[in-house]
Amino acid sequence: MAGIVAVTTISILIAYRSDAERVIGIPTSSAATPSGKSTGFYLDIGASSSLGTQPTGVPAHNGHRTKKGYSDDLVSFESMHGFALTMREIGCPGETMQSMLGQLKDACYTLPNTQLTIATNYLSTHPGEVGVVTIDLGFNNIRPCLTATATIASCVNRGIAAVRNDLPTIVGRLQRAAGPLVHFVGLGYGDPFLAYYLQGPTGRVIAQQGLAVMNELNAVLQQVYNERHVPMANVAAAYQSASTNLVTTVNHGAVPKNVAQACAWTWMCTPPPFGPDDHPNNAGYSIIAHAIVAKLPRLT
Repeated sequence: MAGIVAVTTISILIAYRSDAERVIGIPTSSAATPSGKSTGFYLDIGASSSLGTQPTGVPAHNGHRTKKGYSDDLVSFESMHGFALTMREIGCPGETMQSMLGQLKDACYTLPNTQLTIATNYLSTHPGEVGVVTIDLGFNNIRPCLTATATIASCVNRGIAAVRNDLPTIVGRLQRAAGPLVHFVGLGYGDPFLAYYLQGPTGRVIAQQGLAVMNELNAVLQQVYNERHVPMANVAAAYQSASTNLVTTVNHGAVPKNVAQACAWTWMCTPPPFGPDDHPNNAGYSIIAHAIVAKLPRLT
């Protein structure tokens, strides 16, 4: 595509709390579990992808949270390395910078409560514990701007500006609430909209424009996270979003590798009723989890 570049022996209890919260419970303490594993918490912050959302095939309700998201994979990976994480998911589908800050209402929390107030309250009550916090924000600020027929520049500019202006405030509040043993990882993004390449010459232009936007978003995210001394999981690299070498696929013939990966790791190239959908599939979520783990120290 020329021009496209850039578990433990303790049983797991799943409980649903108020609003959007889900807790996967393994007792949190500084002591080892009966299996000999050290313990800590995992606070999973973000939008629908932070909940492992995947399509249902029901047109009017085509999306549900799953136990196959990157957060679940991360808990499993750390468990295999001897560290048991208690995961608390508080993400909200459609979350943006503005809804995190309470400037707009989201679909999950009742103002004045927001995902950010829930997160800071949680962190402030775990001051001496080892913890992991992932921050999956920014995508929904530009997602409405990238359609199959047009890239809406004014919308992109507003979305990128919101990320640049508001993410430092969000990360700062989280850091101030967290104890000294908490490890933050921000998430960058792969580009599911590369799938538009398959729609012919116009689609190839749209895919190229969309990738430029995703690259800009990732650059702004990286800048903000660098300024706050937070590592960022390089999901774009993990998704090989810059690779334009032609590969042969079963369903689409010869296509650039970045397009093939967008099809392989999201639901964007899946026919109705499950697609097209920009959420990762099981394999895509696993790729994201590995990118997060690459930015974490050994927790044991």
